[in-house]
Amino acid sequence: MESLSTPVSYLALGDSLTEGIGAVSPQQHFVAQFFRHLQHSKQCHMRNWGISGMTSAELLSLVTTPGVTRLLPRLTHLSITTGGCDFIEMYEKGPMRLRTILQTIRMVQDRVARILEVIRTHNGQSTVYLLGFYIPLPAYELGVKKASLFVQTMNHAYAQLCRKYHVHFINPFDTFYNRFDYFADEVHPNQQGYDQLARLFIESGWGSVAGQNPQTEVNM
Repeated sequence: MESLSTPVSYLALGDSLTEGIGAVSPQQHFVAQFFRHLQHSKQCHMRNWGISGMTSAELLSLVTTPGVTRLLPRLTHLSITTGGCDFIEMYEKGPMRLRTILQTIRMVQDRVARILEVIRTHNGQSTVYLLGFYIPLPAYELGVKKASLFVQTMNHAYAQLCRKYHVHFINPFDTFYNRFDYFADEVHPNQQGYDQLARLFIESGWGSVAGQNPQTEVNM
């Protein structure tokens, strides 16, 4: 746990959830809300490198670039959202067979493991968060029982990786289950949904700074 004298250096990596698609403004998606919770002085800063459509393969490529590997040792906090675009690609290619689903799960799990390994190789002390999965709206039409099994299988795989690499797992499944009012479209949260994601991160207890005095500055 960093002391109040240590400025927070927070990097958010991932897909459209990190970018904040569906939020009312860049200042109100979960990354910005979470940073305001962590921030205790004007010396704290945040970088949001969320890119809509980024797959786990693209994120792995990003974290292995020299620019990122040089940055990693200086971070106090890092959050990751990834995997969703891989499954969207799988769904769009269709038809969805069990073998295809299991192959995609193993592929994403392997890439996320490599991402976390890179992060921990360059920084063993930072507080890292990995966001799990909720059921997107189309899956309810395809069959909520099968979708639940599939999503919870992925969350179980992510939780295992988080234990291995000492990363905090944020599981949104129960929060979003059957909450159609939390969606802006078929897959992205609306502002209510992002508020819930921010709450899950804040209530995780990892990285909250005792006696904090949140500021409003967000350095994108």
